[in-house]
Amino acid sequence: MANRRRRQRGAMLIAFSILLIVVLGFIGLALDVGQVIGRKTELQNLADNAALAAAAELVGTPDGLAAAVAKAKSSAADRSVWRRRMEGAILSDASIRFASAPDAPAGDWHAAGAVPDPATALFVRVDTQANDPALGRVATAFLGAWSPALRTLDTGARAVAGRTSLHLTPLAICALSASAASPRTNAALLPAVELLEYGFRRGVAYNLLKLNPHGPAAEHFVLNPLGRPGMLGSPLQVSEPSVLPFVCSGTVQYPHIGSAQVHVHRPFPAALWTAFNARFNQHGGSGCHPVTAPPDTNIRAYPNAAANWWMTNTPDAPSALSTGNPLLSVADPEANATPPGVGSYGPLWSFSRAARYSNPRPAGGYLPFATSDWTKLYPAAPAAPAAKSSYPTDKSPYLTLAYQTAPTGNTGVAQRRLLHIALLACPLPAGSDVLARVRGIGRFFMTAPASNGVLSAEFAGLASEGSLAGPAELLR
Repeated sequence: MANRRRRQRGAMLIAFSILLIVVLGFIGLALDVGQVIGRKTELQNLADNAALAAAAELVGTPDGLAAAVAKAKSSAADRSVWRRRMEGAILSDASIRFASAPDAPAGDWHAAGAVPDPATALFVRVDTQANDPALGRVATAFLGAWSPALRTLDTGARAVAGRTSLHLTPLAICALSASAASPRTNAALLPAVELLEYGFRRGVAYNLLKLNPHGPAAEHFVLNPLGRPGMLGSPLQVSEPSVLPFVCSGTVQYPHIGSAQVHVHRPFPAALWTAFNARFNQHGGSGCHPVTAPPDTNIRAYPNAAANWWMTNTPDAPSALSTGNPLLSVADPEANATPPGVGSYGPLWSFSRAARYSNPRPAGGYLPFATSDWTKLYPAAPAAPAAKSSYPTDKSPYLTLAYQTAPTGNTGVAQRRLLHIALLACPLPAGSDVLARVRGIGRFFMTAPASNGVLSAEFAGLASEGSLAGPAELLR
């Protein structure tokens, strides 16, 4: 009996020993696998943060690419995600690549210095497995005892980030000329001459829905907010329900236009003018929501019969009148063609001042005219408009407290009244849906809420496409 008990105890000891070895093996396996999973999580966080930091710098220029590389490396070097937040990581150039699309094939991802066209390199990929030195190598504690090949394991992570939108209103109009910068000679101003940008005068408010440099009928278009530049999209993409939210937000869902042609649909629907007025805190009936389409921080309409109006005459409209063949603002003819009516110019210089032409463009930007030049810039009968002494000397009326009204009930966003409008190379072919080339992007400040057939906006110069890029997003 005693021998039997001893044999049972011996068998149990052997079984326990075998079980202990198995349990210890599983524990070791779990520890080693946990190390690998932890390292991969750290690397994914590192790659995500570095890609987002780099994408924020991509504005379509070589300098932007260089800044993106520097930001990615700086993000990785921060003690935020690497090795239990105890040290930063060193990203090498080999791990940072750029392409024109987030799903570009492997051969189309290039180092910053080898990008074929920086203007289209708007997406960045951070791949830690391509890094030198290696970041994903994990030394195992138990697996190496089973096999020398398992003494170290490699892991890695990849992240792609970029911008998928532009702050561009899906309304397009014709450029009034083919020149990005040209002089407007006015004998009363010589030797100074006024700057024209694609035919538009800074400081003058235009009715954007009543212009056409090639005929007497207004030309305006929907800029397809969902299509791909270079091709015609489907009719659904330019339908009123599809376009409405983009008019509200002032964006389009593609990151780049460049030299490609874009799909435009004529005319811009009359039913959508109310969407522009969300910027004035007028959301009722607009189809816009105050969260995705907030008002401006200043919703005061210009002109008006306010006691402290900054002009010597009160304009009869919030923009210069349009007439003639071609259909142009009365502010466009030269000084020897005095526009009819005192109020024909609408409000002047509410956001931007007229600028002096110079070639080449001054490094610090075009110089503005003084308010004392108003009578020479804007002749009218019986008297030209002039700036009152209350016109602010150091900033625009839009930024001056005396000419501001804050929205109530909703939080305002500064410069929401500033529309970025594609200026097209016109005339365009006949038809409702055509491809058009974008000459440039104009900055237009809404002087007052829109009404049916009237969108009054003061020209404030040109905007570079890179400056209109939407927020950087993590895509893959």
